[in-house]
Amino acid sequence: MKSFLRSCLLVLTATATNAQDKQTTLEEAAAKRWSEERVDRIAADADGNGITTSDIRRQIDPIVGQIRTSTRTDAEFSKAVNDLATEALITIANRLLIIAEFRASGRLPDSFIDADIEQTIRRDFGGDRNRFVASLRASGTTPLAYRKRIEEQIIFNYMLEQVRRTAGDVNPGKILEYYEKNKADFARKEQVKFRQITITQGAAETPAETAARAAALVDALRHPAKIAATLERFKVAGKPISGTPTFADVAARVSSDDLAGKGGDAGWRELGDLNQTVTTALKALKIGEVSDPLKFDVGAAPIYVIVSREADRPQGFATLDDPEVMAEIEVKVRQVNMKIAVDRWIDDLRAKHLIQVR
Repeated sequence: MKSFLRSCLLVLTATATNAQDKQTTLEEAAAKRWSEERVDRIAADADGNGITTSDIRRQIDPIVGQIRTSTRTDAEFSKAVNDLATEALITIANRLLIIAEFRASGRLPDSFIDADIEQTIRRDFGGDRNRFVASLRASGTTPLAYRKRIEEQIIFNYMLEQVRRTAGDVNPGKILEYYEKNKADFARKEQVKFRQITITQGAAETPAETAARAAALVDALRHPAKIAATLERFKVAGKPISGTPTFADVAARVSSDDLAGKGGDAGWRELGDLNQTVTTALKALKIGEVSDPLKFDVGAAPIYVIVSREADRPQGFATLDDPEVMAEIEVKVRQVNMKIAVDRWIDDLRAKHLIQVR
């Protein structure tokens, strides 16, 4: 297959035979080779459907520039493009076999294709069919060719989804096996789970008043019975708090950072990744304690951050008892199972259908 690709797929390299040739850039040589071999031809046949050199070029053209910048020699460039072209040929052939398998036993209802096209017209062209058709013509295609492409895309996605669905179940044994084989991936440094409140200077406040407000909030957080009165004092809007107010309740109402919507929940963080001031404050806290206001001088006015330590994780390996670890492994095992299932299915299709490389 690779010898074929070298002869008719435009390897885009040139052999320097004299001093003048050595001055020719690879891009110039590639352009010359491109024009010499531009004649389209059948590269392969998948169950009666021809795959042309132009089909393969359309797949690899957008990436050739990236390959050129990432390779050091003409030989490396030539090999990389050949490998890419081979991969593109296999991908196109597999796609055609999958579509052929569907058509051997059924037909896609026209309504599925119509619905997809109508959605595209509404979403991308404001419902204007004339603009849609004009866009197709500008890109060198026709409504009929576009319709065929959409039909094949729907079929391809549907067939793959059916195979993947059968491989979607993940049992505990597979999860444990994956964990044991990849335990090093779940090593972690010392972590802390905490919440935070960020206090910024109000439009009518002086820096001293902002500092006093931050200190009053800390005092209230340490003595929850004071929270309601403190919020009222600073005219903080929001629904009345039912039950004993928490750090999260206050964060949702007064914090000015992106975590306010989550009650200030910063999640699990590695201590080494945090700001040194925050790390020092968290290490000094016991679970459930609230820090003093941490002052940060940024811009014209300082900001104050209040943190509360909620839980710890020592350095070591995350375990399967951790829901996040379990969820991560489930996703990875499912992906592996799906790939195996799809690869086996495509191997069966290749045995069932005919592929010829010319």
